[in-house]
Amino acid sequence: MGLTSLTRKEKLVFFNLVKHPLYSDSQVSKMIDVKRSTVTAIRNRLKRDGFYSSIVIPNLPALGCRLLQITYGNYNPLTPIEERRKSPSYGDDDNHPELIFARSTDTEFIKIFAAEHLYDIRSVRDKIYIDYETHDFIEDIHNILYPLELCNITSIFNYVPLLGKLLGIEIEEADYNNYIFNGTCKSADLTNVEKNILNAIVNNPEANIVELSKLTGKTRSTVSKVSSSLIERKLIQKINLPTLENLGCELMVFIHTQFNPKSSMETRKEEMKNIMKAAGHVFKVSGNIESAGIIVPRNYTEFIALYNEMISLYRDKGYISENPHSLLLPIEKIKYKKLDFGSLTHKLLFNKM
Repeated sequence: MGLTSLTRKEKLVFFNLVKHPLYSDSQVSKMIDVKRSTVTAIRNRLKRDGFYSSIVIPNLPALGCRLLQITYGNYNPLTPIEERRKSPSYGDDDNHPELIFARSTDTEFIKIFAAEHLYDIRSVRDKIYIDYETHDFIEDIHNILYPLELCNITSIFNYVPLLGKLLGIEIEEADYNNYIFNGTCKSADLTNVEKNILNAIVNNPEANIVELSKLTGKTRSTVSKVSSSLIERKLIQKINLPTLENLGCELMVFIHTQFNPKSSMETRKEEMKNIMKAAGHVFKVSGNIESAGIIVPRNYTEFIALYNEMISLYRDKGYISENPHSLLLPIEKIKYKKLDFGSLTHKLLFNKM
């Protein structure tokens, strides 16, 4: 099933579930002028048919994270995944709490880590890297390190612009930026009750108040009150993620751009807004000298048109001296997926070194 199989009402409900993940069926009903019972029926059908899933993202800096590392590259095409599975370190990354996002095919990979200390990332990554290099598993690898105090994350798994474009629904300016972090790295002051409930919410994003009450041993009223407080204080953010296989898009593309040091983030600010609107980044982080992003174009032709438009703007403004590096992952070829903040959240809350 895909977007073309949806009715007009189903498309409207689907879009608003992604845009407003905290809205009740009554709120969505009023927004799109569709009966509440119809909204409920459509929500249940979309969920049943696997059109979307939910995650809860914690405010990483508030929990003590200070670093973001992105690793991307290519595996040696002569050493297929069957060979890599025999390696002693195979799978160590998967269980790494700091690994919050990963996508890989037989020959390409993207991995995003978040951590309090560089040691937390390197302690596992170095062992894997040495092992893979020894066995000639890696053809090309790049690492980008972003101190969270020195970067700007404008999109964190934000599918609203992409879905709006695919459904022909107008997007508002605010829809291109869903970042809840406040840009500082001040740790939140949490009580033990708040820590337990926050941990339960992130690790069980589909759970309702009754289920969270059972998981935490706290009353429903306590769970409800604390949950509302965590959202209001921007310590957690719920996101509804469309299932890419149902959107009719063929590619997930990672783009790494290194900028001329003379063009700071502030200098590029307005042009970056136009790039964000054209590309509809689902993930975007920028620093003064480089940026990294993930986009989901319909096909290769659309990607090339967008890539050329981006390069033309960057070169015209003198922002770059070399073309951005891109890594293309055909969605149907993706073999491994991970998007998980649960293990990291638990470690940051309860198992700090």
